[in-house]
Amino acid sequence: MGNLVSIINKEKYHKLIFFIFIFSLLLIPPIHLPWFRFKFQLVDFFMPFFIGLIVVNKWYKNWLLFNVKNLIFLAAIALISILINNYCAINDYFEIYRLFTFICIFIVFKEIYNPQFTNLTIDVIFICLLIFNFLHYHNLFNFNGIVMPLYCGQESPHLFFFGLNSALAPATKRMLGTLGNPNNNAILFLFFNIWYFPKKKWSIKEIIFFFLSVIAVCSCQSRTGIVAFTAVFLLNFIFAKIKWWKMILQSTAVMLVCFLFFNTNNLLDFSFLGQYKQTRKKENKDYVLADWNAFNGTSWKTRLKIWEELFEQTLEKPIIGHAPQKNYFYHNKLYAENEYIFMAWRYGFLGLIFYLLIFIIPLKDTFCFARSQLEARRILLFIVVFLIAAITNVPLSNTILSLLFFSYLGIFYSQRKDENHEILA
Repeated sequence: MGNLVSIINKEKYHKLIFFIFIFSLLLIPPIHLPWFRFKFQLVDFFMPFFIGLIVVNKWYKNWLLFNVKNLIFLAAIALISILINNYCAINDYFEIYRLFTFICIFIVFKEIYNPQFTNLTIDVIFICLLIFNFLHYHNLFNFNGIVMPLYCGQESPHLFFFGLNSALAPATKRMLGTLGNPNNNAILFLFFNIWYFPKKKWSIKEIIFFFLSVIAVCSCQSRTGIVAFTAVFLLNFIFAKIKWWKMILQSTAVMLVCFLFFNTNNLLDFSFLGQYKQTRKKENKDYVLADWNAFNGTSWKTRLKIWEELFEQTLEKPIIGHAPQKNYFYHNKLYAENEYIFMAWRYGFLGLIFYLLIFIIPLKDTFCFARSQLEARRILLFIVVFLIAAITNVPLSNTILSLLFFSYLGIFYSQRKDENHEILA
C-alpha cells in the first residue's frame, strides 16, 4: 500500500514538473540578472534540479542511448574546436553547456512523460499562446509597447517595424509571439499544428485547435513556415490512414482558411474595434504571396553571399571548424540563416555529421512506427519541420525551440519500451 501511495505521489510530482517547465519555456520572458551581460531563461534554473532527479532516480542509465552518446560526441567536438582554435570567450563555452541541457531535458522527459496529462498541458499552453499572440497581433492595451519588449528586447527591429515597412508606412504584420521572431514563432505553432493534425478519430476540439494553429502559422507570414506546413500536412496523410474523401475535404478546408486569411482584410481585423475601422484598408497580409519571386531580391542575394563566405571559411578548417565564435557574429552583425552551413562553420564537417545524426537517429526509429503510433508520427513530422526550417533559419540554435524539440524527443522514446528492453535511441 505504501509503495502504491509513493507511486501516485511521484506521478503527481512529475505532472507538476512537466507543466511548470513547458509553461516557463514557452510563456515566461528571459530574465536579466545584475552583473551578467546576457539574459537567462527561467528554465536554466531547472537544470540543477533535473540533474538531481537523474542521479536520485538512477536515470543515468539513459547515457547508453544513441541519442545521448551523439550529443556527448558533439559536445566533445565543440570543446576540441574551441581549444584548437585557441578561442577562449566565455560565451562560447555555453554552447557545450547547451548540449548538456539537451541531454538532461531528453532524459527527464523520457522518464516523467504521462500521456493523459501531456494532452491537457499542451491544450492549456496552446490557449495561452493564442491569447498572447492575439493581444500582440492587434496591439490591444498597448501590448507591443508594454509587454513585447520583455520578450524581444527594447531594440528589436522585428518589433520596431511590426506592421510597418522601411518607410514606416503601414505594411504586413508578421506575428512575433513569445519568441520575438516571426520565423521561429511559425515553427512553434507548427508544433501545435502537428499535435492537432488530422487522424482517423479527429475530435471537435482537435479540429478547432488545428485550424486556429493554421491561422497562427499564416499570421507569422513565414515562407519557410508555410513550406514546412505544406510538406508535413501532406506527409501526415501517408501515415494517418485517413479515407481519401476526408483527405480531400480536409485539404480543401485548409486551402480555404489560408485563402481567406491572405485575401480578406476583415479576417482577424475585427470591425467592431474602432481603431481597426481606420487602419484596416491600409493593412495587408501579402508578404508571403506577393514576394515569392524574392529569390531575385536583395535579401535573398545577401543570404547567398553570406552562405558562400561562410562555406569558403569552412573549407579552411573542414574537420573541426572555427569554434562557436559567437562574438565574431555579434561584432560583424552576421546571421547565418542556414543551420547546416552554420554547424559546418562552427565544428567542421565532423560536427555537421553529428548534428545531422540528431535528426537521423530518431527518424530511423520513428519511421517504423509512424503508421501505428501517434507519438512516432508527430515527432517524425516535427523533425521534418526542423530539417526544412534549417535551410533558411537556425531552429536548433534557438534556446526555446531546441529545448522543445528535445522535450518532444523524450516523449517519443518514453513510449518505445517493452517488457524486456528499451530501444537504444
